[in-house]
Amino acid sequence: MHLRLLSFVLIAFLLGGCSMFSFFDEDEPVEEGTAEELYTQGVAAVEDNDYLLGKTKFEAVDRKHPFSDWATPAQINLIYTNFKLEEYDDTVSASERFIRLHPRHKDVAYAFYMRGLSHYRQISNANLDQNQARKAQSAFRELVSRFPKSDYAWQAKQMLVLCLDRLAEQEMVVARYYLDRSEYIAALNRFDEVVKNPEYKNTTYFQEALFSMVLAAHNLGLKEEAKNYAVVLGHNFPDDQFYQMALDLIEGRSDITSWALSKLRKPVEEGDFIERFMKGLKPGMRPF
Repeated sequence: MHLRLLSFVLIAFLLGGCSMFSFFDEDEPVEEGTAEELYTQGVAAVEDNDYLLGKTKFEAVDRKHPFSDWATPAQINLIYTNFKLEEYDDTVSASERFIRLHPRHKDVAYAFYMRGLSHYRQISNANLDQNQARKAQSAFRELVSRFPKSDYAWQAKQMLVLCLDRLAEQEMVVARYYLDRSEYIAALNRFDEVVKNPEYKNTTYFQEALFSMVLAAHNLGLKEEAKNYAVVLGHNFPDDQFYQMALDLIEGRSDITSWALSKLRKPVEEGDFIERFMKGLKPGMRPF
């Protein structure tokens, strides 16, 4: 009798697929309704700042009604809800999927922008690897290159400045470490990376890197090299405090104390870097 009952249960399970598991999973939401109804519910949820519910509704539109007029706007709004939920890997995936499915959509630049911004959100502090900064930089460059006249091109250019500033900042963290420990050759090489990279010239670290090369060369006894670095510094920043300190050092008027140098250095953000960027924009909440 028990074997017959077990056989019956097994047959029912095979015929019903995984429905038996769903039977016991009472918490799993079942999204019912037309594509328009689900999409409208998603919009209402987002307007109420319930991004998780909005994501659920938009996913239901995308999954259950993939050929409806509401599927495409649902897909792009999934980018936004993922972003607001701080699910940045999902935002990148949703952005790349939208780009792949709708490469000529009039708002595809939005997907490119949010992809870059999601990478940017994941930038770690300057003491760690900056792979996300490089990914964000690449994404924003692609946006500017492909859609130079889009609404997001200007914003992407501003984000590129911040990405470069972050990458330069990491180089400076390492270079300062060597300089503060009197490892002048290693410091000189790392500051040189900042100075020689043309993209870092407009960052806030360029003049400090030049001055630090003056200081490192001077402490190594490379007087001519120190003078040459000071000339470059003065040519680019004649009124800067770093240049005045470089002249005092080379002409023997004063030494550079660690305290004086620390007062001129731009502080490195040790914590969250997110506050330095422009927030993700909300896409249109109606069919595109």
